[in-house]
Amino acid sequence: MKKRKSRLPVIVDILTHNSIGSQEELSKQLAIRGYIVTQATLSRDLKMLRTTKVATDMGGYRYIIADSYTSNNEPLVKVQSTVQSSMHPAALSIAMAGNLVVIKTRNGYASGLAYDLDTLQSPHILGTIPGADTVFAVVNEGSSRKDLYELFCTFLPNHVMEEARDKFLKGEVR
Repeated sequence: MKKRKSRLPVIVDILTHNSIGSQEELSKQLAIRGYIVTQATLSRDLKMLRTTKVATDMGGYRYIIADSYTSNNEPLVKVQSTVQSSMHPAALSIAMAGNLVVIKTRNGYASGLAYDLDTLQSPHILGTIPGADTVFAVVNEGSSRKDLYELFCTFLPNHVMEEARDKFLKGEVR
């Protein structure tokens, strides 16, 4: 049996490059790579990596790594963004209210969209708060509506952004 220290980077690689929705799927991927582990060991590994499940654009769930540190707070590996697609088809609408952006999604998809938005690390977004079908994104005070519109055009479907265009760019020089 191979040790945890060599197994954790493999788990990170699998989760970063694949949509894994269950411990059983992850266990099979590990076995292919020569790591045979019990469900209890896998649970401990996932807890140590601080993984969580988020809704996918396809209607299922997948594991993501919330942070890339071991229990000793030593960097494990640099984890690349797990944004599944540049466009989020689950997004239904977007609007602004003061310094908040409100994104409506299909039920159950807000958490994944908020996570992907946070991983962009945009200077325009200070943070997000997901609900079941709504994401609130707090906008940095210095960000213009035009900058926000351009950011979300790279992230949300064209039809959603086209519907919101006039609302975002109202009063802005185009």
